[in-house]
Amino acid sequence: MSDMEHGDDGEDWSPIPLRNVIQGHLTIATLMLPLYLLASWLVGLVLIGGTVPFETLFIVVVVSALVSAVPNACILHVFSVRERTDSPGRWYLGLQAVCLACIACLGMLLASHAGWSALWVGLVMGIVNLLMERRKPLSWQEVVEKMEETARMTREVFAEEISHVHDERQRRLDEVNRKHGVDKLH
Repeated sequence: MSDMEHGDDGEDWSPIPLRNVIQGHLTIATLMLPLYLLASWLVGLVLIGGTVPFETLFIVVVVSALVSAVPNACILHVFSVRERTDSPGRWYLGLQAVCLACIACLGMLLASHAGWSALWVGLVMGIVNLLMERRKPLSWQEVVEKMEETARMTREVFAEEISHVHDERQRRLDEVNRKHGVDKLH
C-alpha cells in the first residue's frame, strides 16, 4: 500500500471533480493570504530589515498563493484518482508546501529580489502552509452529506420567511384573479 490512506475499491467511489478540487484550493489559498502576507512581512523585517517593498511582497505573495493552488490541486487529483481515495497521506502536505515555496521563490526572483529575500518568502509561505494545514479532508460522500445538511438547516431557519413570501404571493394572485372575475383556483 502507498502513502495514501487506503483507497476505496468499491463500485460507488468516484473522484471529486477536478474543477471542485481547484476551486477548493483557490478558496483556501485566498483565505490564507493574510497569514502568508503577515508572516512573510514579519520575517522579512527581522531577517533582512524590510528591504523588500511591501507592494512587491504583497503582489508576490498573492500571485504565488493563487498560482500554486492550481498545480497543487492537479497533483492531488491525479494521486486521488490513482489511489482511489479522497484523502491524501501526510506526504502530500510536504509536496504542497514545496510547490508553494518554489513558486514564491520564483515570484521573488522575477520581481528582481534575488537571494535571501526570494528564499525567505518561499520558505515562510511553505512553512505557514504546513503549520496551518487543516484536518483530514472530507470525502466526496461527506461533502454531499454536509451540503444536504446545510440545505436542510437553511430551510428550517428560513421556513417562516418562505411561508410568508409564499402566502403574500398567493394573496396577490388571488387579488388579480378576483379582478378578472376568476375565483380561487386552488
